Amino acid sequence: MKNKLSIALAISVLVPFGLASCGGDDGSSGESEATSDESSSTGGGGTIAITAVPDGSFAYEEESAEAEAGENTIEFENPASLPHDVQIEGPDGDLGGTETISEDSATFTVDLEPGDYTFYCSVTGHREGGMEGDLTVE
Repeated sequence: MKNKLSIALAISVLVPFGLASCGGDDGSSGESEATSDESSSTGGGGTIAITAVPDGSFAYEEESAEAEAGENTIEFENPASLPHDVQIEGPDGDLGGTETISEDSATFTVDLEPGDYTFYCSVTGHREGGMEGDLTVE
Protein backbone atom coordinates (compact mmCIF):
# COMPACT_ATOMS: atom_id res chain seq x y z
CA MET A 1 0.00 0.00 0.00
CA LYS A 2 2.85 2.29 0.84
CA ASN A 3 4.34 1.82 -2.68
CA LYS A 4 1.00 2.61 -4.35
CA LEU A 5 0.69 5.79 -2.27
CA SER A 6 4.23 6.84 -3.22
CA ILE A 7 3.54 6.24 -6.91
CA ALA A 8 0.24 8.16 -6.77
CA LEU A 9 1.93 11.03 -4.98
CA ALA A 10 4.77 11.10 -7.52
CA ILE A 11 2.29 11.12 -10.43
CA SER A 12 0.23 13.90 -8.91
CA VAL A 13 3.38 15.99 -8.44
CA LEU A 14 4.89 15.29 -11.89
CA VAL A 15 1.78 15.52 -14.10
CA PRO A 16 1.25 19.29 -13.61
CA PHE A 17 4.89 19.92 -14.58
CA GLY A 18 4.43 17.88 -17.75
CA LEU A 19 1.27 19.76 -18.69
CA ALA A 20 2.87 23.12 -17.95
CA SER A 21 5.80 22.14 -20.11
CA CYS A 22 3.53 21.26 -23.04
CA GLY A 23 1.55 24.45 -22.64
CA GLY A 24 4.73 26.53 -22.48
CA ASP A 25 6.00 25.08 -25.76
CA ASP A 26 2.81 26.03 -27.58
CA GLY A 27 2.94 29.61 -26.27
CA SER A 28 6.59 30.17 -27.06
CA SER A 29 6.21 28.70 -30.54
CA GLY A 30 3.42 31.19 -31.27
CA GLU A 31 5.59 34.03 -29.97
CA SER A 32 8.46 33.06 -32.29
CA GLU A 33 6.16 33.09 -35.28
CA ALA A 34 4.78 36.52 -34.35
CA THR A 35 8.27 37.95 -33.86
CA SER A 36 9.40 36.44 -37.15
CA ASP A 37 6.39 37.86 -39.01
CA GLU A 38 6.91 41.25 -37.39
CA SER A 39 10.57 41.52 -38.37
CA SER A 40 9.92 40.46 -41.95
CA SER A 41 7.20 43.08 -42.37
CA THR A 42 9.35 45.90 -40.96
CA GLY A 43 12.63 44.94 -42.64
CA GLY A 44 12.45 47.70 -45.26
CA GLY A 45 14.79 48.02 -48.16
CA GLY A 46 14.32 46.37 -51.53
CA THR A 47 15.67 46.55 -55.05
CA ILE A 48 16.44 49.69 -57.03
CA ALA A 49 16.80 49.15 -60.78
CA ILE A 50 18.89 51.69 -62.71
CA THR A 51 19.62 51.34 -66.43
CA ALA A 52 21.97 53.31 -68.67
CA VAL A 53 20.42 54.41 -71.97
CA PRO A 54 21.29 51.96 -74.76
CA ASP A 55 22.65 54.59 -77.19
CA GLY A 56 25.72 55.19 -75.01
CA SER A 57 24.99 58.83 -74.17
CA PHE A 58 25.62 60.22 -70.69
CA ALA A 59 22.20 59.35 -69.26
CA TYR A 60 20.27 56.82 -67.25
CA GLU A 61 16.76 55.81 -68.27
CA GLU A 62 15.64 56.94 -64.79
CA GLU A 63 15.89 60.59 -63.78
CA SER A 64 14.80 59.70 -60.24
CA ALA A 65 14.09 56.70 -58.05
CA GLU A 66 12.40 55.94 -54.72
CA ALA A 67 13.29 53.35 -52.12
CA GLU A 68 12.41 52.23 -48.62
CA ALA A 69 14.88 52.75 -45.82
CA GLY A 70 16.97 49.69 -45.04
CA GLU A 71 19.22 47.38 -46.99
CA ASN A 72 18.74 47.97 -50.71
CA THR A 73 20.20 46.15 -53.68
CA ILE A 74 21.08 48.36 -56.63
CA GLU A 75 20.66 46.47 -59.91
CA PHE A 76 22.49 48.33 -62.67
CA GLU A 77 22.27 47.43 -66.34
CA ASN A 78 24.41 49.01 -69.05
CA PRO A 79 23.39 47.77 -72.51
CA ALA A 80 25.76 50.26 -74.21
CA SER A 81 29.35 49.62 -75.26
CA LEU A 82 30.38 52.88 -73.55
CA PRO A 83 31.46 52.06 -69.96
CA HIS A 84 29.28 53.34 -67.08
CA ASP A 85 28.70 52.65 -63.40
CA VAL A 86 26.32 53.73 -60.63
CA GLN A 87 27.47 55.36 -57.41
CA ILE A 88 25.26 56.47 -54.51
CA GLU A 89 26.06 59.77 -52.81
CA GLY A 90 24.46 60.85 -49.55
CA PRO A 91 24.73 63.99 -47.45
CA ASP A 92 28.01 62.73 -45.95
CA GLY A 93 29.63 61.54 -49.20
CA ASP A 94 29.76 58.40 -51.31
CA LEU A 95 28.17 55.22 -49.99
CA GLY A 96 29.40 52.84 -52.67
CA GLY A 97 28.54 51.65 -56.13
CA THR A 98 29.02 49.17 -58.92
CA GLU A 99 32.10 48.47 -60.92
CA THR A 100 32.38 50.17 -64.31
CA ILE A 101 30.81 47.93 -66.95
CA SER A 102 29.76 47.92 -70.60
CA GLU A 103 27.17 45.63 -72.21
CA ASP A 104 26.69 43.94 -68.83
CA SER A 105 24.93 44.22 -65.47
CA ALA A 106 26.16 44.60 -61.91
CA THR A 107 24.71 44.81 -58.40
CA PHE A 108 25.70 46.12 -55.01
CA THR A 109 23.99 46.44 -51.65
CA VAL A 110 23.78 49.58 -49.56
CA ASP A 111 22.04 50.39 -46.27
CA LEU A 112 20.03 53.59 -46.72
CA GLU A 113 18.42 55.80 -44.10
CA PRO A 114 15.49 58.08 -44.94
CA GLY A 115 16.63 61.13 -46.88
CA ASP A 116 17.70 62.47 -50.26
CA TYR A 117 20.53 60.89 -52.24
CA THR A 118 22.05 61.21 -55.70
CA PHE A 119 22.95 58.36 -58.02
CA TYR A 120 25.57 59.13 -60.66
CA CYS A 121 28.17 57.72 -63.04
CA SER A 122 31.72 58.19 -61.77
CA VAL A 123 33.42 57.72 -65.16
CA THR A 124 35.35 60.95 -65.87
CA GLY A 125 33.11 63.56 -67.47
CA HIS A 126 29.89 61.51 -67.32
CA ARG A 127 28.35 63.10 -64.22
CA GLU A 128 29.39 66.51 -65.48
CA GLY A 129 27.63 65.60 -68.75
CA GLY A 130 24.37 65.03 -66.86
CA MET A 131 24.55 61.35 -65.91
CA GLU A 132 22.96 61.58 -62.47
CA GLY A 133 19.56 61.31 -60.80
CA ASP A 134 17.75 61.83 -57.51
CA LEU A 135 17.06 59.01 -55.06
CA THR A 136 14.46 59.56 -52.35
CA VAL A 137 14.45 57.14 -49.42
CA GLU A 138 11.44 57.00 -47.09
